Amino acid sequence: MQLYCENCMKLVDGPVCPRCRSRKLRAPQNGDFCLVAEIPYMQAEMLKELFADNDIPCTERSMLGAGIIAKVGVNVGRVRLYVPYDRLDFASELYDAYFNGTPEEPPKPRELLLHHVYRHFKGGLYLVEDVAKHSETQEEYVVYRKLYGDRSLWIRPKEMFLSQVDREKYPDAMQEYRFEPVDEEHPEESE
Repeated sequence: MQLYCENCMKLVDGPVCPRCRSRKLRAPQNGDFCLVAEIPYMQAEMLKELFADNDIPCTERSMLGAGIIAKVGVNVGRVRLYVPYDRLDFASELYDAYFNGTPEEPPKPRELLLHHVYRHFKGGLYLVEDVAKHSETQEEYVVYRKLYGDRSLWIRPKEMFLSQVDREKYPDAMQEYRFEPVDEEHPEESE
């Protein structure tokens, strides 16, 4: 069980507070304000707003002191934020979600739709006919047909076919991906 250090307003594991070395620890009570975060001043301001929006009382202590903060500016200051013991778990969850967040899931690989019409980011329409493998490397290639002009057959590495448009090279491209599927019932006519 964690114990409360009144000097540091902090929950600690063990019989001695690691910060002040006090042995006068006790069981925490609902009215005790407990340290939830020690963070830069600007983040503390955002976190205080988040706590206020969730009806969590909060108090703070500057780690540098008001005089030093006034001279060097708030951007270098750090703040300790405290919340009541009975709200500490919820406040800690909010802090973790807001500042640490849950890692984003990696994007799912794009799925290639066979026998589907795709628009190239430069405008031409193409029908994906199949996927073929290179005999030596086993790399997959998309086999696709132009739906304009000579209606010739082309191949391109599948990874490249499904890749995003290079924004440095083509900053004005209207699509996110090199080839994007088109609604086959209403494909717009191309050149």
